[in-house]
Amino acid sequence: MKNHIAVFIFALVLWMAAVPLQPAIAQDNSSTNLATIGSPVRSMVELGSVYSNIYDITITVLETVRGKEAMGRLKAADPANKLPAEGFDYVLARVKFEFKGRAVSDKIPFDLGNAPLQWVALSGNDLTEYGRVSPAVPKPTLTGIVGPGKSVEGWVAFAVDAKDSKPVMVFDPDTGGATGRGRTLFFKLY
Repeated sequence: MKNHIAVFIFALVLWMAAVPLQPAIAQDNSSTNLATIGSPVRSMVELGSVYSNIYDITITVLETVRGKEAMGRLKAADPANKLPAEGFDYVLARVKFEFKGRAVSDKIPFDLGNAPLQWVALSGNDLTEYGRVSPAVPKPTLTGIVGPGKSVEGWVAFAVDAKDSKPVMVFDPDTGGATGRGRTLFFKLY
């Protein structure tokens, strides 16, 4: 009987060593290790004021468009959209935001708002925050309330220095009236 238990434990240890564990990708994500376009970044947000619930999120920048093409899409979305300030380019990012509760009782939604304030553009040189812009973006927009087990995909717009060849997008669940607490995540906009 002891031999069977020893063999079972040995087999279990071998199985655990052989099965690759899925890494917590957000731990590798930082201002010096940006997520590339198309690479999903998994993290968590904590919601609730009295009793906190932890929700898993996955954010993927699906595509980016910059310069004349971005301006063309903005004009198509709303002809009243104006050119960016002198020396700046618009950058559009199409983002997928997935939101999952960890327990059946997790029912709190995540509010992306009417203007997604959690999304910010930074200079690729020194991570200085760019000012917010609010042109009408192509549909669908990355706004609204996302319930557990749901996802939303949409566009956000930024204005970045035309000389900045490597702008960065940041998702910060703690800012802009957001209800979440969690890690700041960094993405390439190029």
